[in-house]
Amino acid sequence: MSCLDTSRDIESAYAKFVVPTYARSLSLVRGKGIKVWDAEGREYLDFSGGIAVNCLGHAHSVIAETLHKQASLLVHTSNLFYTRPQVRLAEELVGLSGPGKIFFCNSGAEANEALYKLARRVGHDAGRFEILTAENSFHGRTLAGIAATGQDKVKKGFDPITPGFRYIPYNDLAAAEAAIDEKTAAILIEGIQGEGGVTPATPEYLLGLRALCDRHGILLMMDAVQCGMFRTGTFLSSGRILENTDGGEDFSFDAVSMAKSLGGGFPIGCTWISEKYQDVLDAGSHGTTYGGTPLACAVALSVMEVIREQNLAHNARRIGEFLGSNFSMLSAKHPDRVVAVRGFGCMLGVEIIEPVAGAVSALRHAGLIVVPAGRNTVRWLPPLNVTMEECTRAIEIFAAYLSAPLPSPKES
Repeated sequence: MSCLDTSRDIESAYAKFVVPTYARSLSLVRGKGIKVWDAEGREYLDFSGGIAVNCLGHAHSVIAETLHKQASLLVHTSNLFYTRPQVRLAEELVGLSGPGKIFFCNSGAEANEALYKLARRVGHDAGRFEILTAENSFHGRTLAGIAATGQDKVKKGFDPITPGFRYIPYNDLAAAEAAIDEKTAAILIEGIQGEGGVTPATPEYLLGLRALCDRHGILLMMDAVQCGMFRTGTFLSSGRILENTDGGEDFSFDAVSMAKSLGGGFPIGCTWISEKYQDVLDAGSHGTTYGGTPLACAVALSVMEVIREQNLAHNARRIGEFLGSNFSMLSAKHPDRVVAVRGFGCMLGVEIIEPVAGAVSALRHAGLIVVPAGRNTVRWLPPLNVTMEECTRAIEIFAAYLSAPLPSPKES
C-alpha cells in the first residue's frame, strides 16, 4: 500500500491509480462544520459545500449517528422488498412536493434519467419523444445527460449524441413556444442554472412555461438537483422565485429530479412524479439496484429533520440576504471587477470580469474554497447552517482578492 501521509503522497497515488476525470486541487483529510483541513493541517472555509451537497456541513453528528444506527439494523435489501425508511422518506417528500409518488435512485443524473423515460413513456403513443432543454443547462454526465445539457463542451468526443433533445434560450418564453412541435414530449429546465452561471428563472418564465405546456399537452419538468432541498430558502427554488407573484401559489411541475443536499453527503437521488403521471413508470419499466436503500433513506430523513427542527430554510434566506448585500457592496466598490450578483439563499453567484479559474485558485490559497460556474462566475454554496461570522470571514477574503491587482492572463 502507498504511504499517504502528505498531500504529495496522496496526489502521486491519484496520478497512478485514479482516472483523471477531474482537475483536483487540495488533499483533504478532515472536516467539521464549514471547515476542512488538508494533509498538512492547513484550514479552509468550505463555501463549495461539496458542490451543493453538504447542506449540514462536514461530519455532522446526526448524520454520523444515523449511519451507525441504521447500518446496525439494515443496510441494503434491493427494491424487491418494502422497507420503512424508504416509504417514510417518500411520504415526507410528497408532503413537500405535492400529490404524487417518488422514485428513488443514487444521484442527480439517475434522477434525470427517470425524467427522460417518463416523458418518452407519456408521449410514446402520440409519437412525442423530444425534450426541450435550455442553453447553458447542465443535467449530468451520462450519455442522455450530456445530450440533455445545453453546453457543447460536455459533448466533445462522445459523438454521436443521443437523439431526442433540442435546446432553447433560457428565460425566453417566445423561443420555447416557437420550438414546440408534434414531436415535443416535455420541457425540462433548472429553477436556477447552477453550472451555467447561477442564473434564476424569472417568475414570468415559469408561469408562462406552465401555461404553454398545458396548452400543448406536454410535460413541464424541473431539474432541482442543485437548487432544491431548501437551498434557496424554500424546498424548491421555484417556490422562492414565485413567492409574492400572482398565480405562484398554484404553480407546480409535472415531475422534479432531486439529489445533492437530499442526503447531506450520503449518495441518494429521487424523482417526484405528479399524481397525474405517478403510475406511468410501472413494474419493469425502470429500476435501480441501490436506489432508496434503508441506509440512504434513513440518513436523508435525519437531514430533513435537522433542517426542520433548526429552521435552516429561514437561515438560508437570512444568509443569502447577508451575502447578497455584501456582494452588491463589493460590486459597487469594484465595478471594474464585478459584473453581476445572482441567486438566492445559499446558492449565489458573483460574475467577475476575469476567468473564474484564476479567482477560485487565488481564493483557495487564501483559505476559502468556492467553485466556478461557467467561465466567469464564482459560485457560493455554503451549508444551510452556516453562521454570519463564517460568512463575514469569507467576505473579507473575497474582498481582499478584489482589492488586489487584476491577475494577468497567464495567472488566470
